Amino acid sequence: MDYYLGVAKEQGITDQEIGAVQAVVMAVSAGRVNAQLREAEKRSRKEGKAGCSC
Repeated sequence: MDYYLGVAKEQGITDQEIGAVQAVVMAVSAGRVNAQLREAEKRSRKEGKAGCSC
């Protein structure tokens, strides 16, 4: 990561621009994790109903 930040600074990219990109990347990553959690919950509920002998 330090390498890329160094290259970005050499190219004249500001700390503010880097921070904005990092914020977007973190938001996308959080959204992906959230979607995976919802999918796991949905699958868990389906498996629970299928195996239920109520």
